[in-house]
Amino acid sequence: MDNALDSSLRVIGFSNATEQDIYLLRVADNKQKAKVFDELRSLGVAFSAGKEWCPSEVFEYLRDEQLLSGKYLRVAWTQPGQYRLTDA
Repeated sequence: MDNALDSSLRVIGFSNATEQDIYLLRVADNKQKAKVFDELRSLGVAFSAGKEWCPSEVFEYLRDEQLLSGKYLRVAWTQPGQYRLTDA
């Protein structure tokens, strides 16, 4: 976790959990979730790829629902310590 993002995440509404490097934010609905995803994208946050409802799939779902538009940065791990960043 990049500690430089701490204040920006707090402005969005995130709070620290009891564990280090974990932030929490409850959202009421997909519209609010899309707003948070858009704000995270503007911070340069990469949305992880993976199985089931990973963040990149949620982003694509919100885009399909026309709650978001445009590209986002996607991160996929190829093996421990190695990853691939792509525009999606």
